[in-house]
Amino acid sequence: MKSKKFKLSTIVFYSVFIAIALVLPNMAFATPVPDTGQTKCYDSSQEIPCPQPGEPYYGQDAQYIINPPSYTKLDANGNDLPDSAATWAMVRDNVTGLIWEMKTNYDGIPNYSDIHDADVGYTWYDSNPVTNGGNAGTPGNGTDTDDFINTLNNAHFGNFSDWRLPAAKEWGTITNHSDIYSIPINLNFFPNTNPTLYWTSNTVVQNNSVAWIVSFTPHAGYIYDGGLKAGTLAVRAVRGIKPSNNFRDNDPRDF
Repeated sequence: MKSKKFKLSTIVFYSVFIAIALVLPNMAFATPVPDTGQTKCYDSSQEIPCPQPGEPYYGQDAQYIINPPSYTKLDANGNDLPDSAATWAMVRDNVTGLIWEMKTNYDGIPNYSDIHDADVGYTWYDSNPVTNGGNAGTPGNGTDTDDFINTLNNAHFGNFSDWRLPAAKEWGTITNHSDIYSIPINLNFFPNTNPTLYWTSNTVVQNNSVAWIVSFTPHAGYIYDGGLKAGTLAVRAVRGIKPSNNFRDNDPRDF
């Protein structure tokens, strides 16, 4: 099946996204979106010095810093820790309010007895017909995404029981595009990130045996419809209020 890739770091995507956001008049933005981390500017074929007002290609994503990414380390009970903390269990995104599970023991050896192990992969499975897109996926015995989430919630990880598999748009809020040669995430707060493919909670509408996935390999940070639910991919849990689709006019210019 041919995949449809949406590379979040490309200037084309963000130019279109920003244009749409700016022309929507006076709509409330209920959930802030962190800045992308994009720091470089481009013309139609190559990197260029960021242009000045009035010059061609002015107004690129790299020239706007809105809601700079900000994170807080949390301990196993959900308490705030200083940035200097050497160990932590969760990370709160201070822009979106979402709380993300930390991964551990990224050593290339899958260990299913450690629910946070960075090397463990799961099949996509959602037993809820309201959210599974009409196809529950592939169940396992401790090896599917429902098992992963249920284990976290049954253990009240972090004193919470509302962990879930991230939606595609939620994954997009922690991707960082400042350096295409690195893993597209802030490794100071998300160490042990396996540079591989991760499940989202979203089923592809055109083919409900497939789920959307996100790549955290270098040169990536994109989300695409390439994950057969029977496949085995990495996971990371999230909790908090789901982002909305509202927009705010950040600039009065008429695009």
